[in-house]
Amino acid sequence: MGSIWTVARHTISESIRNKVALSFIFMLGVLLVGLPFASKGDNTVSGAVQAFLSYSVTAVSALLSLLSIFLAKSISDDLSGKQILTLMTKPIARWKYVVGRWFGIVCIDTALLSVAGLMIYGFTMYLASRPAQDEIDAERLKGQILCARHASNFKIPDFAAEAEAKYQENVELGKYSGLAEHDEERAKNEIQAQMIGRWRAVWPRESRLFEFEDVRCDRSPESMIHLRYVHHVAGFPPDEIVKYTWIFGDPEKGTALYPAPRRDYIDRIHTVSVPADCVAPDNTLQVVFENLNPYVQFGEVQYDNTVVFQKDDAVQVYFQVGTFGGNLTRTLSLVLCKLAFLAAIGVAFATVFSFPVACLGAFSVLLLATTKEFLLDSVSWIPEKGSLGLAQFLLNNIVRGIYFIIPNFDKFNSLDLLVDGRNVTLMWVLLTIGSLVLIKTTILLIAGCLMFMRREVDEVSL
Repeated sequence: MGSIWTVARHTISESIRNKVALSFIFMLGVLLVGLPFASKGDNTVSGAVQAFLSYSVTAVSALLSLLSIFLAKSISDDLSGKQILTLMTKPIARWKYVVGRWFGIVCIDTALLSVAGLMIYGFTMYLASRPAQDEIDAERLKGQILCARHASNFKIPDFAAEAEAKYQENVELGKYSGLAEHDEERAKNEIQAQMIGRWRAVWPRESRLFEFEDVRCDRSPESMIHLRYVHHVAGFPPDEIVKYTWIFGDPEKGTALYPAPRRDYIDRIHTVSVPADCVAPDNTLQVVFENLNPYVQFGEVQYDNTVVFQKDDAVQVYFQVGTFGGNLTRTLSLVLCKLAFLAAIGVAFATVFSFPVACLGAFSVLLLATTKEFLLDSVSWIPEKGSLGLAQFLLNNIVRGIYFIIPNFDKFNSLDLLVDGRNVTLMWVLLTIGSLVLIKTTILLIAGCLMFMRREVDEVSL
């Protein structure tokens, strides 16, 4: 371990004197200092904070990704400048040299990412300290951005018994007698799916009960929970604004009751906030949706709107489970895992190729890791028959082979959760460390060590 740390320390000292590294650090500092004053968002304080978080974390991740690749230049410099010959006379194994170079780059990334994280946190608090536009802006900033919220989906009712009864009724009516083949289980599942579909649609003047479980939040009236929902509306009014009421709470379980009349635009995501004492002591929450215009008493027209909640996450309840600082730390930890992988890519290529070729290869891997979904979609349009079908088969297998070792960076991107105040779980971070660092990064380092141990250090790199 002492030899590895010696090489790592040497890598750090070289990087401090490296003009390329200093240029990246300078650009990083300028961006982080300038972004708080350039981020406006939707001209609200909460919008400015979200815009700053989005731009700053993206900029930090992008610049440090490039820096991690460029710092692998130290290996190429040692090989091309023949300094490696002097180093090889010392009692240090070649694999320790490779691992030490990688560890030095990771140490630099960790230090810069830590400083950047402190700056992001500080400037976020600075933006949040400005006067809010109104109470809605202030509540959104505190309860929906500068926090870590967990989302809970509603529980879909069990229609199994009703589907069974309907199936038996169909059998008695002879609806399946004319079919050549009849799958009883499939027929029951289809009936149950139809019942769930009808349950998701709330007809005019009807109501629907949504039940949530395991809502483990502070149940005091000072704390807030947030209902986030999106719906499809049939028969909407000319102004495309629908009116209805959400009712939170279950008095039978001793909770407070909070009606929330709403005016919402169709096909948009909406959020309503209520005190958390509407959650029952057993951590359940009952929410009733009434498809009835609550403003009829004021002379407004009752339109016959059918409201449909099509997806399982169409209605979600959010409650706070952590702090913004912890969420930011876990987000940057995911970024560090990606940087460790890119550093291993750069080091592995540098043990074989010259710096320009190593950079090109590492940048290609970075591009592939950030465009996996696009590449998979781009080859999926090819017909399945004929020569084009063969091309599709070959392309799909080539892409899958490439992504056996190259990860999909989208799976480790938690920026959207951070900006929206949703919890970045510790389990996600631990799984990322296991899959991206302990497995894939280790494989790359082993490959780099093996290639470096087998090569002649005095040969010319191409």
